[in-house]
Amino acid sequence: MTPEKYKQLSIKEFTQAAKVYDSGHAGIYEMCKDDYPPILSELEKESFHDVLDCGCGTGPMIQLLHEKYPEKHYVGLDLTPEMINVAQAKKLSNTEFLVGDSENLPFAEESFDAVICSNSFHHYPNPQDFFNSAYRVLRKSGRLILRDYTSSDFVIWLMNHLEMPLANLFGHGDVKIHKATEFVAMAEKASFTVLTMEKQKGFRAHLVARK
Repeated sequence: MTPEKYKQLSIKEFTQAAKVYDSGHAGIYEMCKDDYPPILSELEKESFHDVLDCGCGTGPMIQLLHEKYPEKHYVGLDLTPEMINVAQAKKLSNTEFLVGDSENLPFAEESFDAVICSNSFHHYPNPQDFFNSAYRVLRKSGRLILRDYTSSDFVIWLMNHLEMPLANLFGHGDVKIHKATEFVAMAEKASFTVLTMEKQKGFRAHLVARK
């Protein structure tokens, strides 16, 4: 399947998901909420002002940040226009929600203190492009905080060879689950210094990398 086909599947999937994403009855998407507190905790370890949320969906992570730090500046980017429409309707101050591709971030160099990415990375057909782009838009010493899925090599093989193709047949835009070593390799290839790479409960990968 081509990268464009994966992206079109994701747009179709999340156009429908946007209708229920904030309802508290979002089905499989409810599990995404588990990643917000760890990202917030990681972000708070250092001072920040400008934050970019890649694959922001309807903006729940930014909404959480805005409630605690309304004076900061937030940008949410998502490939699905309907997700962005729902996010923009929240009318959060000091916040922009934009339609865009996380593999080709439409921002100037050194625009952000932190880039966060929660549960969207496995939808990226060109994952190295995301790391390269995140590095470019971060300021010196800025951090990338990324949470996605990972597991043992065997479980990842099963997910990529059985679960992913099945998900695609049912209209989902999932592309690939990565090994912990792959996250590190892609980050380092983009010139990041990896501070943390953990396998956590719930098949979660927790990566923190510094420019």
